[in-house]
Amino acid sequence: MALRVNPEVRRAQILEAAAQVFARHGFRGATTRAIAQAAGVAEGTIFRYFPTKRHLLLALFEALTIRPIQQQLQALGTMESREWLEAFLAERLTAMRAHLPLMQALYQEIRTDEAVRRTFIEQIARPFLEQMRELLAAALQQRQRSLHPALVLWAIWGALHGVTIFGLEMDPELAMLSPRQIAHELTTLFLWGLEGHSEELAGR
Repeated sequence: MALRVNPEVRRAQILEAAAQVFARHGFRGATTRAIAQAAGVAEGTIFRYFPTKRHLLLALFEALTIRPIQQQLQALGTMESREWLEAFLAERLTAMRAHLPLMQALYQEIRTDEAVRRTFIEQIARPFLEQMRELLAAALQQRQRSLHPALVLWAIWGALHGVTIFGLEMDPELAMLSPRQIAHELTTLFLWGLEGHSEELAGR
C-alpha cells in the first residue's frame, strides 16, 4: 500500500515542478501533463490543489515573492534602515536571479493576459502593496522622514526589477557583480543619493 503524502508536501512538490516547466516553456507552452510528469503525480492530482494553470502561476508568484517579502517586512521596525534595506535587497536579488526565467514568464503573463492581470491585482498585489505601504509609512514616521510611502515602495520595487529583469541581461559588467554588491550600492544610492552624505562619505 502506497504511503499517503502530506497535502502541504504534495502542494510544494507540484509548485516546484511547475516552476521548472514554466521556466523552460513559458506559461502558454507549459501543460499540466508536463507539470504532472515533472512532479511524479497523475495529472488529475494537480487539479485537486490548483483548479487551473492560472492558479498555479499565481501561487508560484506568491510563494517566490510575496511570502518572503512579508517575512522580511516584519523586521523593518526593529533594524536600522541601512541594515534592513541592504539585507532585503540582497535576498530579493539572489532569489530573482536564481529564478530569472520563471520570473520573466510570470511577468509576461501578468502584462499580456487580462484575466491573469485582474486576478493578480485583486487577490495578490493590492492587499500586499497596502500592507507594504502601511509598514513603510510607520517606519518613515518613526524615522521622522516626510517621504511618501508609495513613492519609496515603487522606487525600491522598480530598482529591483529593473536591475534583475533588464540590467543583468543587457549589461555584462553589471552581471559580474554579486547580489550583495548590488544591494550595497543600491542601499547607498537610496539613503544618500548621488551627492553622498557626511556619514557615508566618512565611511569611505
